Amino acid sequence: MYGDAATKTEGASLVQGNVIVAPIGGDRFGQVLRAALEDRLNPEGRMKDKPDYTLEVSLSRTLVPSIVRSDGTILRYNVKFETNFALKPNNITAKPFTGSIRRTSSYNVVPSANFATYEAEDNLNERLLKELAEDYVLRLSGYLAGK
Repeated sequence: MYGDAATKTEGASLVQGNVIVAPIGGDRFGQVLRAALEDRLNPEGRMKDKPDYTLEVSLSRTLVPSIVRSDGTILRYNVKFETNFALKPNNITAKPFTGSIRRTSSYNVVPSANFATYEAEDNLNERLLKELAEDYVLRLSGYLAGK
């Protein structure tokens, strides 16, 4: 799945260097997801002269307290990233491939250690966005291999 043989499959070769990732939102999460998508969709850094597809993604993040003490202190948060996407053909007038991908996880809050809580949240966000990018590669490779 991660070796050289994985990048030589028909679906993967249709994706690599063949998909432009449009800017995602105006915040840091969109930047991280776009960079992760570009890294995974084009690992060798070579883009075709005229890529066949443009990937447009919308991203939302929800932060929900999941464990709350009786005094109101929050001890755990659930983080949910939801994306909707459209893979649009650039050269032909065909219907875009659309869908959604979601990822959810959680982190602990240490009331007496703000930096530890900050690092836990930051690490979780980074990891979830990279996992979303992996999900995109699998979804798009499967779709393009079936065309």
